[in-house]
Amino acid sequence: MVEAMIALSILTVLGLVLLKLSLNILHPRQWTMQQSVSDAYMTFERASAERVPFETLVSGTSLWPAFPATAATTVEIGRLPRFLPDFPNGVPITGTVTRTRFPDVGNYPNDGGSTATAAEAVARNPAAMKIWKVQSVLTYRIGSHTYAKSRTVLRFQ
Repeated sequence: MVEAMIALSILTVLGLVLLKLSLNILHPRQWTMQQSVSDAYMTFERASAERVPFETLVSGTSLWPAFPATAATTVEIGRLPRFLPDFPNGVPITGTVTRTRFPDVGNYPNDGGSTATAAEAVARNPAAMKIWKVQSVLTYRIGSHTYAKSRTVLRFQ
């Protein structure tokens, strides 16, 4: 009887250890999946910044206003795979995308540059290039943690 109790205790401890190990394996996979969803959204955001025509980017109708102004939009970046009665297709992961654009200091003053005179502007930028850094920042919350990711694209003409 004593030997059976010892064997049962050892098997119980072994079962609990194996259960804990399997849970330790699954937890990082869930975090990785959530990070992959946000990375995929930021890839879409970067592609949007690269494909918008330059004239639209620097106009007043751009999704990326000139700094210090910003434009914030609430977006759904994905869904967690849970089948609950309230969310049959999964729990949505939402975030906020904040967009802005920064002019290069060498731009001409009418293109957002910070040079004081036209002569300085020509000396810094003899080709009259228009250069803008387009930035998108995604902030989202999963559980009790808040995450932020950013992508910056350099656009020039």
